[in-house]
Amino acid sequence: MQPEQRQPRGKEKSKRYFTASEVAAFEYCPLAWWHEQYEPAAQADTEELFARMVELEHEHGPQATALPEYQLHERLLLRRGAFDTGQEQHREHAEALEDVYDEARALPFSGCSRRLTLVAIVLLIGAIVLIAAAVFLH
Repeated sequence: MQPEQRQPRGKEKSKRYFTASEVAAFEYCPLAWWHEQYEPAAQADTEELFARMVELEHEHGPQATALPEYQLHERLLLRRGAFDTGQEQHREHAEALEDVYDEARALPFSGCSRRLTLVAIVLLIGAIVLIAAAVFLH
């Protein structure tokens, strides 16, 4: 029987915990998740990506656009731009909705609530008329 091999207390590996958004990203597309975690270009800022694309264009000329590295940088930049645009559109839409809700709250009986009140009154009057007719017919 061999003796157990123990690691010294200070040398234990630390566990990495994943956030729910990371798990969801992995579930959606494991390859994209892997690139986000381990691809240096994914962590690079926009200026670095543009600079590397310019370097590739100078090194390879017109064929640079066919290189996988160039296409990766291009897609990262497109995704970042589309994401920024989407966030701005979402923010504008949320502000517009907030303005509409504020206006609707300011008017006590507007739109649907006015119609609903009228329908309720008509139904109440109709019910009273039917009750009265039933009392007179018996």
